[in-house]
Amino acid sequence: MANIGLAFVNPAPLTNPDHVINFAKKCEAMGLHSMWTIDRIAYDNLEPLTILAAAAGATRTIRLGTSVLLPALRSPALLAKTVATLDFISAGRLTIGVGFGSRENDFTAVEVPFEARGSRAVECLQLMKRLWTEEKVTHKGRFFNVQNLSLGPKPIQKPIPIFTGGSAEIALKRAGTWADGFICGSSAIPEFPTTWQKIAQYARAAGRAPDLIEKVGLTFMVIHDDNTKAVKILEDYVMRYYGRLRGDVASTSLVGSAAAVAERIEAFLSKGLDNLIIGLADPDPRQLDLFGEKVLPLIKR
Repeated sequence: MANIGLAFVNPAPLTNPDHVINFAKKCEAMGLHSMWTIDRIAYDNLEPLTILAAAAGATRTIRLGTSVLLPALRSPALLAKTVATLDFISAGRLTIGVGFGSRENDFTAVEVPFEARGSRAVECLQLMKRLWTEEKVTHKGRFFNVQNLSLGPKPIQKPIPIFTGGSAEIALKRAGTWADGFICGSSAIPEFPTTWQKIAQYARAAGRAPDLIEKVGLTFMVIHDDNTKAVKILEDYVMRYYGRLRGDVASTSLVGSAAAVAERIEAFLSKGLDNLIIGLADPDPRQLDLFGEKVLPLIKR
């Protein structure tokens, strides 16, 4: 049975302090698998790990994740400690989905070079894994150096699951060779079986069992009986976040009536996904209630 999670993606000006806790509690009360957050610096979203810390205190069973966190923007030692602490206080409910960054202004904001960001992120993750499992770590790398460093507390999960995404061949190779899961973007979900074949080939070449890699999709949703209005709300969100429309959003996302949204969710899940992450592109808090009351009962899971 596939799992469904919701992503809190509301820009800060369109939310209020109560929304984060209410969102987390309602996700858990609905019986959803997970709650997720996004990561940007040069944007007015709330900081993702802070949101998840608040959600950890308000919930007991739901998994918490980032889709996606940008590790290249942060010090690996500081990020390792923050993530380990979050895994600890959530009693081992954390999943870290990571990305490699596509907007240069996020990097200039924290004075990190945009060039070689993928290699920087991979080295950051490699060092973090060592800091979570080893004592007195010494690392001399291309981007980072630590000497005889030990961090605590150690994470409860051994290991913390790390998911990756992307559509470039190098991204698919990373997913197959070392990631615990792969997050497929909304526009690529219809062709996911073809993408998965490539990832599975890389996994087998690396001596890994492909079935151990979780298959995840990420999409966005607007529930509205007026399909034209639903599409417009989604397009406004995409333009605000990405700065441009990325293809035909109506055909690659979840828009329209509750029945239409439920039908599209089932179509996405039929592509072989283990987990579908749904970002609520409409900032109206009632979208969460509509999803629980009108959409979920229609989905055969």
